[in-house]
Amino acid sequence: MNRRTYVSIVAGVATLLSTTSLSGVLEGWSWLPVVVGSVIVVTLAGVGARALRTPAWLQPVVGAVAVLLYTTVVFGHDRFLGIIPTPNTISGLRTDVSTAFADIAELAAPVPPRPGILLLTVCGVGLVAIVVDLLASVLGRAALAGLPLLGLYTVPVAVDRDGIGWIPFALGAAGFCWLLAAQHGTTLHSWGRPFRAGSTGADSDVRPVGAGSLVAGRLGVFGIILAVLLPAGVPALSAEGLHSLFEGGLPGTGGGRTVTAINPVTELRGQLTQESPVELLRINTDDADPFYLRLATLERFNGSGWTLRDMTAKQDARVRNGVPNVSGVDAKTPTRKQKTTIEISGLSQSRYLPLYSNPSSVDVDGDWRFDRGSEAVFSTVDTTEGLKYSFDSRRVLYSAEMLRSAPEPQEGSSTFRRYTELDDPVPSVQQQVDEITAGLTTQYEKAVALNSFFSEENGFQYDLKTAAGTSESAIVSFLENRRGYCEQYASAMAYMARLAKLPARVAIGFGFGTQEGNSRKITSHDAHAWVEIYFTGIGWVPFDPTPSDGAGSGEDLAWVDAEVTEAGDVTERTPAEQERAAIGASPEAPKPTPSKSINPGAADQATGVPDLRSILSTVRTILWWALGVLVVLALLIAPALVRRRVRAQRLAAVGQGRDPAAAAHAAWDEVIDTLVDLDGGADSGADTPRGLSHRLRADGLDGSAQGALTLLAQAEEQARYAPRVTAVPGLAEAVVTVRAALHQRTPRRRRIMAEIVPASTIERAGSAVRSLRHRP
Repeated sequence: MNRRTYVSIVAGVATLLSTTSLSGVLEGWSWLPVVVGSVIVVTLAGVGARALRTPAWLQPVVGAVAVLLYTTVVFGHDRFLGIIPTPNTISGLRTDVSTAFADIAELAAPVPPRPGILLLTVCGVGLVAIVVDLLASVLGRAALAGLPLLGLYTVPVAVDRDGIGWIPFALGAAGFCWLLAAQHGTTLHSWGRPFRAGSTGADSDVRPVGAGSLVAGRLGVFGIILAVLLPAGVPALSAEGLHSLFEGGLPGTGGGRTVTAINPVTELRGQLTQESPVELLRINTDDADPFYLRLATLERFNGSGWTLRDMTAKQDARVRNGVPNVSGVDAKTPTRKQKTTIEISGLSQSRYLPLYSNPSSVDVDGDWRFDRGSEAVFSTVDTTEGLKYSFDSRRVLYSAEMLRSAPEPQEGSSTFRRYTELDDPVPSVQQQVDEITAGLTTQYEKAVALNSFFSEENGFQYDLKTAAGTSESAIVSFLENRRGYCEQYASAMAYMARLAKLPARVAIGFGFGTQEGNSRKITSHDAHAWVEIYFTGIGWVPFDPTPSDGAGSGEDLAWVDAEVTEAGDVTERTPAEQERAAIGASPEAPKPTPSKSINPGAADQATGVPDLRSILSTVRTILWWALGVLVVLALLIAPALVRRRVRAQRLAAVGQGRDPAAAAHAAWDEVIDTLVDLDGGADSGADTPRGLSHRLRADGLDGSAQGALTLLAQAEEQARYAPRVTAVPGLAEAVVTVRAALHQRTPRRRRIMAEIVPASTIERAGSAVRSLRHRP
């Protein structure tokens, strides 16, 4: 195996070791073999391209084609000969990428390795592997290869609240040190045969080159150990941007970027078990028949119950900047605007803001933020103690007819996959769901049938003191005992709804409360849990399986107050009764005007007029991306700009000739830096000016250039050693001549790289940093 192949393999191994940092972003380790395959493909493509003497500029293209073929085989469909992508393959991959971006916007880390997310991961890691291979194996810049490797750590560090852990860090650092050592060994071998220990004669006292590598290796291991152990003694910093929730109300782990919080389910149980009701808040609203007041929604089932996913809290998520419309309500769906003011009394330590569904704006003091996934407004620094706030919302006027005619959910959509996801479904419950929904064809019929299943006729009773279950599954135990309170009813129905392929989640909050004068009182006994099922174009629709005598439950819901007598046969209230119950008005109350019931944001979209907040958000995003691109470009071109400025200053000093010694040093330094840029370190520091002149003459430097180089060498020797320095004419012309000759004998690719990434500037910057570190 030649040295370049060895460096290529080590570059691939370093990339693989760095991919372990993604363990904090992706669930489990099932993604690892697929990602490893992409790195192996890139490494083999690079080794093969160099074996076939492919031009250096074409080798990254070969790697990109290899990644494309790999993704085609692993993720693509309709492949030609099993490996060649077709237009249908590209279209399918584009769809997977779009789905992945939708999942990224909704899910919190760690995310399940779904096909689209895994495709993006493979492409990203493949790109990093290509850049690392280019820098280390083609350009011989192993140190610069650390930048793309570091890029693999930026996403986990940004989104994982617990950090990446010391093991992935140590593995990535070890891989990078190995790559540096491999490149260093290749450089040493390019100088000639190394001296060996124990040689005789004049070489007997020469230290072997391996000793330096051994010392460097020990320093690298010591540095990794120090980097792992040192943070353990540094106090963690708290970041406002992330939120941590723990089942059972357990405190946070103190991982730095987390806060202590109480799971809403724990709050709910605590409120329901109080012997006497305690007033929690007062509501003033222009809605004649107030609805469920929601704190948060639970969408993750862990085998024993429902929990929240991690909630994000970015700067632009503050509710003072507006609340995005993520309700999924179409413009044609009838809604009614509501204005509500809430004054908190007993609900003093909640991190979640009680709101009606589909809020459009919230006026509240403090740092409260909107989570798009759970549609909750929460804070990592404030609580609801003594809070008074107001908000606008839109209440959907549900009816059985509307829900029955809703389009069926698209099984390929991110919403469907996310809210029908279950790990290891219980076969006995699946069989029970199949029996309940047998013969039913629409989403609405299945939802009503499941809701009606939890009835007194089927033996279900409301009870805060439930008997111990005989099954390992809390859902199975509840379905066997058929006794429990609202959270158990909602948990069981949401679980069964997902088994029936209905997008479902559990909502936690409060029931309708009690009217007292001009306000509505919510007490601890109004704490409640219900089920929300997603209907296309209508959004999240409440279903409440808890018996009507249960705490927190409100009046029967008109669109659910129906019975499924036979398959597909649903009887319900009369249309007039449905409408009156849906809008919460008396028979004499006028019907809402349709034009005033339309979602304003959706109406703007329907008429082609974009929402102003959406425009501002898009512009802000574009500006941030543009700023990021400018910063990256500035970092990329900074070495070239510095090199040009230094060259201009040196040539100016040479041309002025005010200080003969300074002019000679500037001219000679420019020659040395040109050699470093073009040859990657031709000046090892061992050559004298005269020795370097003789070596370049032996390397084929032409006569005129050799004469100019001799002149520069003599001027440098005089400036170094002569007691008195006199001006040497023609130094500026000599520098230009030598630079032109050196460029002429250098391949074009290396000349271009010398202009874009001048090695001399990078090495001087590194030397300056090292001198600062070693300065006493």
